[in-house]
Amino acid sequence: MDFKEWFCLKNRESFTIDAKINPSDAQFYFGRQPLEERMLKQMARAFIDPRVPKMMIWGPFGSGKTQTLYYLDYCLTNKTPAQCKGKPHLVHVEVEVQSKSTAASWHLQLTEALGMNTVQEWLRQLYNNSKDFAEALAKLTPDPNIISAFGYLRGGGDYGFSSWRWLSGQKLTAKELESIGVTRNLGEVGAGDLVNGLQAIGNLAGAVNCRLIFFIDEMEELQNVREGDAAESWHQYLRKLSDNANSSVGFIIGSAGDTRDDMPRILNRQDVRSRIGEQNYIELETLAAPANVKAFVEELLGKLIDQDAADKRIKSEGLKTTVKTYPFTASAFDLLCDYACQDAVKSTPRNIIKAINECAIAAHDAQEKVVDDAMVNDIAPIIFG
Repeated sequence: MDFKEWFCLKNRESFTIDAKINPSDAQFYFGRQPLEERMLKQMARAFIDPRVPKMMIWGPFGSGKTQTLYYLDYCLTNKTPAQCKGKPHLVHVEVEVQSKSTAASWHLQLTEALGMNTVQEWLRQLYNNSKDFAEALAKLTPDPNIISAFGYLRGGGDYGFSSWRWLSGQKLTAKELESIGVTRNLGEVGAGDLVNGLQAIGNLAGAVNCRLIFFIDEMEELQNVREGDAAESWHQYLRKLSDNANSSVGFIIGSAGDTRDDMPRILNRQDVRSRIGEQNYIELETLAAPANVKAFVEELLGKLIDQDAADKRIKSEGLKTTVKTYPFTASAFDLLCDYACQDAVKSTPRNIIKAINECAIAAHDAQEKVVDDAMVNDIAPIIFG
């Protein structure tokens, strides 16, 4: 038997969970029911005011930030809150930041992740649904430059491509600017100018019954940006995006930090916190409490393992385990949970999943049908020690 069959796994090759590799893993969220309920409630009420979610999720490395973002995506897609007026259009971005990166880099990464084809299709829908396209564009933004760029983008071709480059904050020559009817490069007057362009795209999404929401991960990389104009441009971009005036572009940001003060200062400045709201700063704590660890492991095993197949194997082969703890013996299960609780800092979902997977691999290599105490004692101290 291969590993999957050996442990009665359901449609998967291991106990590893990674929604970026296996999209179906986005449905999983274990051992944190109160936190899960809080996040979903906050996300739902945000569609009333400010009409899109604006949230900051932070915690230590391995605490599950990326899985949380993908789980919230899954919920918005498959269990769209009644408060959401339109179809969620969700875009994932793993931000890359260098020491001299400015908000223009962030804007480019957001718009490129969204994609030119998506915005063109929204413009075509608006055109087809409007009696007066010029009037419809004017409702999206008061900026004549953005209106002109939208018009050329809908038409496609070379002018459409130049318009997209302009909307994404890339620098155009004077001749290229003239060809699409704009007077300057977007962002030339500051980060707020870039946000105006993104907000206009969000308004366009809303006009065709979509709600634009970015899931932005790896924002701890903002630590790479030192003080000065570069850092201030990131701050101004986030500040403008967090304003109540922005009701069309949502964002859920994930950032690492052992404590809140360890987050990048740009994400934690008072004027940003006051706009996003303290209730929308969500901490992912480690699973240090024994009850939390036990619930996490039980839920994970219950979801990933075919319970009926496991029950038949346990009974037919007389295995020293139960469906609740399979593929661990009862004592090995308790032992693993004990190890996971010894160091609060290391009691993270990533480490617990790694320990489960490594123990199962050890059992498979030894051709043992269950994981016993000896295997846990060999592996868990390395991961949690």
